[in-house]
This record gives sequence, C-alpha cells and structure tokens, in this order.
Amino acid sequence: MTRKIDPGNADISIAKIERLNWLFTALMALAGGLFFSLLAAKSILVGGMIANISFTLMKRDTLKAMKGPLSSVKLIFLLKYYVKLPALALLLYFVIKHGQLAIAGLLIGLSSVVLSVGYTALCEFIRYSGSKKKNLEPEIVDKGHGSCI
Repeated sequence: MTRKIDPGNADISIAKIERLNWLFTALMALAGGLFFSLLAAKSILVGGMIANISFTLMKRDTLKAMKGPLSSVKLIFLLKYYVKLPALALLLYFVIKHGQLAIAGLLIGLSSVVLSVGYTALCEFIRYSGSKKKNLEPEIVDKGHGSCI
C-alpha cells in the first residue's frame, strides 16, 4: 500500500516551520550581534545552520519514507537516522573544539527549530481553541482561518 503525501496541504505546514527556522536563526543572530558581540552572532548563526540543515534532511528522509510501503523503507530510514545522529554529534564536537565559538550562542542557534515548532504548535492551539469558543464550522478551521501567521 502506498500513500500520497502532499506536504503543502498538511494542517501544519512543514514549509512554514522551515521558514520560521531560518527567520528565528537570522533574528537571533542579529540580536546577538547587536546586544553582545560578533562572536555571539557567528555562534548563533552556526548553531542555527546546523539545526536547520539537520531538520531539512530529516524532512526529506521522512517524506521519502512515507511515500512507499512502510515495511520496506522502515529499516533504511532507521539506518539513515542512526548514522546521521553520531555524524551530527561529531560535527558538533569539532565545531565546539576547533570552531572558536561561544557555546551559549551555539546552543541558542541550535534551539531555532525547537522555537519554530513550539511557536507553530502554540498558534495551532490558539486557532483550535478559538474556533471552539466561537462555534465556527469545521471547514473554516480546516482552511486555516485565524492562525498566528
């Protein structure tokens, strides 16, 4: 059994989360440069790039896995995931050891994906809870009226 996945037609758009990832990374790096130092901005930018690229690769692999029969792609997906995880850990190790970056800034940049997902979840919660209070029709809620962005 194969499923057709349309990521642009999902309730919560992955593309919107990806745009927010980069927006939050840019805003945090700008704030780091303005309020702290160029080193802080560089560290936030590097952390954000690592997190955003990792998120994009995970999205690509997940969408590819969901298109085919689940039993045949499950093992390949898990193998890729468990190969990428130590590779990411090694990358972070070398960036911290030799990158001359501020660890706090790197951690702030790495949190850009978490902030994007959290913000999107909060917006969906507000949209859903607002629709219940106003007794809107389910079709209006499904079309995304009343969201944060």
